[in-house]
Amino acid sequence: MIVAAWAVRAVLSVVYAPMRMLHRRHKVTFISRQGNSPSTDFTALVNQLSHDDPSVEITVLTYEFHTSMRRKVGYLAHVFVQMYHIATSRVVVLDTYCIPVSVLRHSPGLHVIQMWHALGSIKKFGYSIVDSGEGSDSRVASVMRMHARYDVVACSSPACVPAFAEAFDTPSERVVVAPLPRVDVLTNRAHMAQQRERLYRVFPELREKPTVLFAPTFQKGQHFAADELHRYFAKHGYTLIAKPHPVALSGARDTTSVRYAQYSAFELLAVADFLVTDYSSIMLEAAVADVPVMILAPDVEEYSAKRSFYLDFAAEVPSPITRSFDELLEHMKTWDGDRTALRAFADRWVSYPEVGTCTEHLARMIQSHLVD
Repeated sequence: MIVAAWAVRAVLSVVYAPMRMLHRRHKVTFISRQGNSPSTDFTALVNQLSHDDPSVEITVLTYEFHTSMRRKVGYLAHVFVQMYHIATSRVVVLDTYCIPVSVLRHSPGLHVIQMWHALGSIKKFGYSIVDSGEGSDSRVASVMRMHARYDVVACSSPACVPAFAEAFDTPSERVVVAPLPRVDVLTNRAHMAQQRERLYRVFPELREKPTVLFAPTFQKGQHFAADELHRYFAKHGYTLIAKPHPVALSGARDTTSVRYAQYSAFELLAVADFLVTDYSSIMLEAAVADVPVMILAPDVEEYSAKRSFYLDFAAEVPSPITRSFDELLEHMKTWDGDRTALRAFADRWVSYPEVGTCTEHLARMIQSHLVD
């Protein structure tokens, strides 16, 4: 693995050498491997930047990374495309690790902003979990310069700064509070109501019963049977929408998952009466949207031992930790509607800018680095 990592670095460096001579333009490139289409965050920023400065050139590169050999080969080819756009941009905006940004030496004038793809800092990631079962090998991380060369790392609140500095192995001075644009969407009640009606037209059955959105975090080797869960909740008077993590190894597709596959868990929050998750940061998105959060974490001790958290999980999450579907169901049925803990959780981990929206705040940050 180490030899392969060095080989990748060497090949990319040779190919990139002539690209370093290209002229940097008045250009912003967005790069993600979280999905095959631009995220809500990228789309909002592209629209804002285009509105504020029509002269700026914008490129968006997305390629969802999977473990299959075909996807790995395709991603390698995509990396060469990334290299060209990195070499010709003044600003590169990321929401995850990007190989050529970190491993290559760039010509002067490049500014890299890491806006990460999740709100808050709940479960540990990056350098906080190297050499653990869920993390990267520290030797590979070193060779591939994991999360190197960031000028700015954005996080959603002051409470996240120490965790992000540790996770990205960067000075805390580089970590700035700038929540993701999705926060603007989640707090826009009119937009959420319109999204709810659009989803009701596509899935009219969601009007009939309380809807439970089940969105667990990704764990290596994770599997769950969505159809079986759907039948369980239906028996007790609920409609279940099961959304495995996008990179989960889910095996054969359950018909329940396929039915809602074209919509992200983020989009489906608009119709959720409850969010059920274990350790996923979507609990923060739900809290911001005022959707009640229920925690189902039967393996919390084991998960904490192998992955751990940046917060006191049991004490700080806005719901008691349940360990079975029966216990979860009982808690849902007896919930008294009090959102005090939910709103306190959202306020701790998401801080709104003093001026303008979250989108405008991040756009201004990008624009400040576009100046020659």
